[in-house]
Amino acid sequence: MHQLPRISVAIVFVLLLGLAGSACGPKSPADKIAQTRSLYSASMNGFVVEEEPIFEEPIEEIEVLVEEAEIEAAELEEQADFEPVAVSQRVLLDILIKHDSNQKLPGITVEISMADPDGQEKNHWRVWFDTSDIEKANVTQFTHILEDVSYEEGDGFFAEIRHPVPEAERGDYKEFASGS
Repeated sequence: MHQLPRISVAIVFVLLLGLAGSACGPKSPADKIAQTRSLYSASMNGFVVEEEPIFEEPIEEIEVLVEEAEIEAAELEEQADFEPVAVSQRVLLDILIKHDSNQKLPGITVEISMADPDGQEKNHWRVWFDTSDIEKANVTQFTHILEDVSYEEGDGFFAEIRHPVPEAERGDYKEFASGS
């Protein structure tokens, strides 16, 4: 008869552990995605800025313009005073992404920011990357191109996985669309 209370206490203890464990885990599919997402990380590996002159003339006149530009360039070398040519900038970013989860997400949204030398954010982008092939603990490099960037010497680029993402903003993140 003394064994019955011990068994009852053991059963109650196991049930309480089960309830406590389920209370700590995510409840909704979106919460499960958020938990898995928190095990991903992203960092900037480097960037390259490319500049191209902006031409307003029609394309068929390019050959004539090239010849004229070569002549003008030779003349400009002789002059120290000339107006800068308008350029279009694009930035090639190398981003490293990894995760430490047994569950994989098909993709992840990475926050990319551009900051001036004082650390003030100048621009911000959210970019979704297909991460379905990344295995746990492996670092994978991705390249992303930002078009029409106003880069100035000394600016920097940063990448991160935002966590947590407030529920009200989850619609801006593609990975949450599959778990809603």
